Amino acid sequence: MTLFGLLSLAGILWGLALVPGLSVVAVTTRTATLGPVHGVAVTAGIVLGDLLFIALALFGLTALAQLLGGVFVVIRVLAGLCLIGFGIHLLRHAGASPAATPVVARGSLGTSFLAGLLITLGDMKAILFYLSLLPVFVDLGRVTSLEALMILAVSVFAVGSAKLLYVVLAWRLRTWRVNPRLRTPLQRAAGGVMVGAGAWLVARP
Repeated sequence: MTLFGLLSLAGILWGLALVPGLSVVAVTTRTATLGPVHGVAVTAGIVLGDLLFIALALFGLTALAQLLGGVFVVIRVLAGLCLIGFGIHLLRHAGASPAATPVVARGSLGTSFLAGLLITLGDMKAILFYLSLLPVFVDLGRVTSLEALMILAVSVFAVGSAKLLYVVLAWRLRTWRVNPRLRTPLQRAAGGVMVGAGAWLVARP
């Protein structure tokens, strides 16, 4: 695998990781409500989920993933319930000023990490994406251990750095002064989006 190939793969994964989605919603919400350390924990869960999917694609274990299809459905439902829980928390605390809210509120880092992991693993179609993308850069039938490690390292950097950028942005926005009249509607809107996204995950066929 060439250096150009690694850089190209990194660029593609980084760009895709920046696209707003459920994972971005989880990262930004946990950062804004509980602090940047929770945003980092969600990011770590997301990265681990991506690494598992990439490993399945690299080592030809997609058949195993298909056999475990029912497990991924359960994971998707759990991810949806996590998002619903986060959304309800926002709705219940709508109107609270950042100054009055503790930087690290009641909330487990493990919960944040698990939320990122479940949201990622809940989308089993990601395996098909990696199966179509990775062969452009490496022969999956003859991939070496070194090539696999390089791909995994690039994935950690690309996906992790993209999500951490959202952590920084969300924390900066949290520290900005917001018109009190706008704070409650904004928080309620964010909570509603999370509840809706979670409900969509649970109900999705």
